[in-house]
Amino acid sequence: MKQLLRIFKVAFQAINKNRSRSLLTMLGIIIGVAAVIMTISAGEGASKQVRDEISGLGSNLLMIRTKEEHRGGINVRMGRPIDKKDLEILQKSSVWMPKISPLVGIGAQVISDDGYISTTVYGVSNQYFDILSRELVSGTVFTAEDVASAKKICVIGETIRKEVFPGQDPIGRQVRIDKVPFTVVGLLKEEGEGTMGQDQDDIVIAPYTTIQNRLFGHRRGFNMIIASALSEDHILDAEIEATELLRESHRILNRDEDDFEITTQIELQEITGNVTGILTLILGAIASISLIVGGIGIMNIMLVYVTERTREIGTRLAIGARESDILTQFLIEAIVLSLTGGVLGIILGIVGNQIIYKVTEFYIPTVAYSILIGFGFAVLVGVIFGYFPARKAAKLNPIDALRYE
Repeated sequence: MKQLLRIFKVAFQAINKNRSRSLLTMLGIIIGVAAVIMTISAGEGASKQVRDEISGLGSNLLMIRTKEEHRGGINVRMGRPIDKKDLEILQKSSVWMPKISPLVGIGAQVISDDGYISTTVYGVSNQYFDILSRELVSGTVFTAEDVASAKKICVIGETIRKEVFPGQDPIGRQVRIDKVPFTVVGLLKEEGEGTMGQDQDDIVIAPYTTIQNRLFGHRRGFNMIIASALSEDHILDAEIEATELLRESHRILNRDEDDFEITTQIELQEITGNVTGILTLILGAIASISLIVGGIGIMNIMLVYVTERTREIGTRLAIGARESDILTQFLIEAIVLSLTGGVLGIILGIVGNQIIYKVTEFYIPTVAYSILIGFGFAVLVGVIFGYFPARKAAKLNPIDALRYE
């Protein structure tokens, strides 16, 4: 133990003699460890934000849409579109899905006397607001009767209000959506940007019957049907029930595949979790390249150390030091450089996360395993890239080393 402590003491003394050179050598390790910590932490922060936003939609959401296949650069529908007949069957026969809404979307210009904006207009039922937990700050949502009578009313997001009714209360005002007049009856609570950077307040919501009759020209199909299961525990029951009802509606035989697909909240979280996990892994791998560069720097400086201390090595070998002693000495010096760089890199990574959070307000949790990965990689780099110079020092011929000038 005393021998090991003495070796570490000599290693620190050797590094301390050339502080500037040692710091420059460690710079690659410092930057590499900090980059690994910050990229992995950023990936974790993004994953958490995605999970939170998906959870904000509720834990019992189902999305039903026509199955599509990618052919020749375009998406091709594989079966009958989800339509009004499917909606009616689900509404009439479903036990596990108490709230169901179709969804149709169309790009359109929304115009008032004070402004205009190009946006997406969604046609839904009155149950849409409960399914996706969209709240209002003023006005009211439209009712089932409004949907049945295809009333020309709409609910708008805050971005639409700012562009179309700047500084004004939009409730009761009129807008034209592709030349069709609509009365604004509600203003949605502001939600800001989504996970992928989309503006969740750049939205107009109207009865789907109105959108289909007035803007789509009596189109029957829907982009999708969204529904909420009775509870999170019954989401699988709701998925099985919806599958059976739609197979019956589409007259699909037992041996044939579904021409629709159902995505649940759980599946959506798994998909996004896998995507962000892969992204975090890739970013971490890219960041670790700088650690390899730092390792090359350590190997280079250790070779310089061996050259500069050739006579010292020869003297130690001549008075009885073993090859293993010389090997251990130089290997520990390389590891100490890496460890010191690793510790400084951890500090820089943690501080960097806090700076990013303060500047961008994007929450980056410094996860423990990112520190372990960065520090472990630094140690590994020190061992791998320090071994060759250490072995070279240990293999020096004592007589040739003593003669070295």
